[in-house]
Amino acid sequence: MSDKDHIDLIDKAINLNDTNAYLKLTQYHGIYGNMDEILFVALEMANKNRYSQAYYDVYWILTHFEGYNWIEKLDNKTKCLALYYLLKSKELGSEIGKYDIENIFSDSIPNSTYYLEEMSKE
Repeated sequence: MSDKDHIDLIDKAINLNDTNAYLKLTQYHGIYGNMDEILFVALEMANKNRYSQAYYDVYWILTHFEGYNWIEKLDNKTKCLALYYLLKSKELGSEIGKYDIENIFSDSIPNSTYYLEEMSKE
């Protein structure tokens, strides 16, 4: 993908809420194993455009390293932030994080805002 095409996709995703452009970016970066390079785009798509897939992607980027889930090794604030994004994706109707949620929360599933409050306590 050329730099111009890459920038165009980022612009369309963030400024036009173009989910197809966002998905092309995630597919491209996923293939090359560098999803962390689009953390900014995922955050913007989640926070600005409330796109449920982007909320999950933020969780994934924050918790995965070299293909492994490192959530238990994260500092408490980063872990709370990651769990907020995971739960928010579910609250917005995404099913993609279902497996992660079932593994992390075996008994009851808290509201996403619980983790924002936990993060602000420190």
